[in-house]
Amino acid sequence: MWANLEAEGIALFAISYDSVEILRAFADKHGIRFPLLSDEGSHVIRELGLINEHVQEDHAVYGIKPSPRHVDLPHPGVFVLDKAGTIAQKRFHTSYRERDTGGALLATTLGILESPSQATFATHSEAVAVRAWLDSPTYSFFQRLHAHVELRVAPGFHVYGVPAPAGMVSLSARVRPIDGLEVGPASWPAAHTHRLEDLGEEIGLYEGPIHGSLPLTFAAPPGAGDHELKLEVSFQACSDAVCLPPSTVQLSLPVREVALVDRTLPTDSKSG
Repeated sequence: MWANLEAEGIALFAISYDSVEILRAFADKHGIRFPLLSDEGSHVIRELGLINEHVQEDHAVYGIKPSPRHVDLPHPGVFVLDKAGTIAQKRFHTSYRERDTGGALLATTLGILESPSQATFATHSEAVAVRAWLDSPTYSFFQRLHAHVELRVAPGFHVYGVPAPAGMVSLSARVRPIDGLEVGPASWPAAHTHRLEDLGEEIGLYEGPIHGSLPLTFAAPPGAGDHELKLEVSFQACSDAVCLPPSTVQLSLPVREVALVDRTLPTDSKSG
């Protein structure tokens, strides 16, 4: 996936406090082809303010015993730089354990949405068709995926956003609860504002294709197994002449558990 970014003029680098020799062995072990930059002494890491001064407290939350090696560790995260080298975006999570998939990083930081290889479709009527997919068919412990939702609205129709007129249903999506699955709020584009002069109020409308997503973090301990995620999408479609009844469609998204990637380095490394 990352190799295809070169054609887009996008380069990927990772930075670590480990030595060049350790990083070279790590890259060979995992088949990493993008550059791993060594910042021995954590000089750049410190200048960026990335040192986590509460590692021991963070580990205690997860029942990890204190260790002298777990000090001065950097917060894991992603910076997006523009062509001038200026930081345009940054992406970090509250939990140091949480990691995005490659597809999620491309979508959230660069707006590059990969075409789904296995999408689930549901057709409500000639007015609205819904499809959904995950940015990865697999998950591992504390990995964050996204459930993507796309609605195709026929010309002449719209669905309501927020706020919706009284008695109408706004577009929404939810995933049925699963033990250990943390579901964040759905993210939708801003709805078009339309003013109802007769009622003196403004409402939100969506027309054409609509894309949204829900962040999913699999926080259950390893061994939770494969899942069939049940995604429910609710909406109401209207035209200038008619409003269809509110609808909720359900889509099933299979996801398979894989072993947690071994992120350990070939040899023990010291903190910066």
